[in-house]
Parts: sequence; structure tokens; C-alpha cells
Amino acid sequence: MSAGLKKVYKWLAPDAAKEDDGRDKWPSRASFILAAMGGAVGLGNLLRYPSVVFANNGLQWFIPYFIAFFFLGIPVLILEISIGQAYRGSVVVAFNGMHKHTKGVGLAVIMTGFAVATYYVPILSWIMHYFRSSFQSPLPWAGRGSDFYLLDVIANPDPITPDVGYVQYPGRGMVGETVGWCAFVWFLVWLCIYKGVGMTGRVVYVTMGVPVIIMIIILGRSVSLENAREGILLYVGEWNGGKLAGGAIWQAAAGQIFFSIGVGFGYFTSYASYNSRFANTVQDAIIIASCNSLYEIIAAFAVFGVVGFLRYEP
Repeated sequence: MSAGLKKVYKWLAPDAAKEDDGRDKWPSRASFILAAMGGAVGLGNLLRYPSVVFANNGLQWFIPYFIAFFFLGIPVLILEISIGQAYRGSVVVAFNGMHKHTKGVGLAVIMTGFAVATYYVPILSWIMHYFRSSFQSPLPWAGRGSDFYLLDVIANPDPITPDVGYVQYPGRGMVGETVGWCAFVWFLVWLCIYKGVGMTGRVVYVTMGVPVIIMIIILGRSVSLENAREGILLYVGEWNGGKLAGGAIWQAAAGQIFFSIGVGFGYFTSYASYNSRFANTVQDAIIIASCNSLYEIIAAFAVFGVVGFLRYEP
């Protein structure tokens, strides 16, 4: 490898700097915050949040939402980041450091992350299938959106429902393209972490920058659609105060905050273990949670623009 290529490689995949105790540390505070935001921002912001708001449409939604944000989301996020910084290790190390009898909590958190990864990677592989198909003309899902998804992407035979007995699922094989994309996604995951936080600290500028750019493009396209204004008014142009008297909207707001920020999956604790021991945990938690909520609140305008275009009503 020539000196020039080595220099480029070192810049793209630098070795992680070391803290005084010998543990790797993030290249910068911004790297940690962007990595944490990458864990928080996801399908919960782009799909789940608008669907929950659609069922509780109106400005009154933001009252339980922000109460849950300030009194549930931020405090729990501060706790997760704090134990990572204090015990300088992943969730198992951190919970074991708190007390040996809570080590199992850390193991349970890892199992939760494992369950999420096993379904999230196939979802990304389906997205890559759509990405590849988007270069065809005409688009293969034109006029057959559901059929394309069920028959071409998922490619799972319909279940057999007998008159007596259990439902049978004949489709037990693997779809070649889905398997290939899954392998590709896992390779990208490995590529992003194989040199530790030194490499990840570079990658997060792309993995968080691109979604923001795409969201702005989708937002601009959405609000330009016919009748988009009516959909946006469903979001921020109504007041349905009577819903605050019921428990559904409060439960939905609390659930959305937990799901959206992503507490309970362990990555905030693991990420924070690569911070300086005396980093400003409270400030970091407020920045991460605020950016996460800001992203989903703005992204919802794009979704409700499409809702207005399709003339859906709650």
C-alpha cells in the first residue's frame, strides 16, 4: 500500500484516541451526540410518530407529549448515559458495577438489542430492494403497490387456513435477493465499527447527515402536493381538548417518547462509556432528546402533507 493510500485509510479509519484509563474515546463530543442521535432517530420518528399523532390529531397532542418528554424521556436518558460514563463499560458491566444482582438486567438489555437487530436488518434489505427497483422505468410497483411488496419483495406464499386446526405457513424458503441485501447490510455494520469509535466517529457524520437531507427533500415535495394544507391542518390546525380527559392520548404520548428516544436498548450506555468520565451528561441528554423530537415533529409535516393529498381523515 502506497504512502498516499495509507494516509487516506488512516483519515477514513483512524485509530481511536485513549482516555487516561486506557479505554477508547470518541474523537469529539459531536461524534458521540451524532452516534446517539443515530440510535434515537429511526422508523419511530418517520412512521410511528405520525401514525400516533393521526389518531390523536390536534395541538392538544403536544401537551402530554412534552410532559412525557421532560419528565420521562430526558431523566431516563440521563440515567442511561450516566451509568455508562461512570462504570466505563457496556450495559452488562455498568449494571454489574451498580450491583452484582442487577447484572441480569444488562443481559436482558442486550437480548432486546439482539431482537431489534434481527428484524431491522431485513427491513433495511427490503428498502434496498426498493432502491434497486427504483432505477427501472416504469417503476415496478406502479399500479400494484401492495402486490409488489407482498409478492416481489416479501415473496412469501399466503398462509393456509384450514377449517379445523392451526394455520399453516408453506413459505419456509429464503428469498435470494433479501439474503444478499441482508449480508450487504451486515457487512456495512461491520465496516462502521471494526476499528471502534475512531471509525464510527467518522461514519456518523454521513449516517446522520444523509437522513436530515432526505427528510428536507421529502418535506419540500410533500408540502407542494395538492391539498397538503388540509393534512397539515389536521396536525397543527385543530384543537380537540376533550381527548385530554381520556387516558389514551397520555399513554400514546408516553409510549412514543420511550419508543422514539430508544431508551432501554443499551446503546446510550455503551456509547457513553467512551466519553470522558466527567462529560456533561445532562447537557448531552437534553441535546440528543431535543434533536430527536425536533426531527420527528418536522418530519410529521411531510407525512401529513401526504395525508392531505390522499384526503385521509382521522
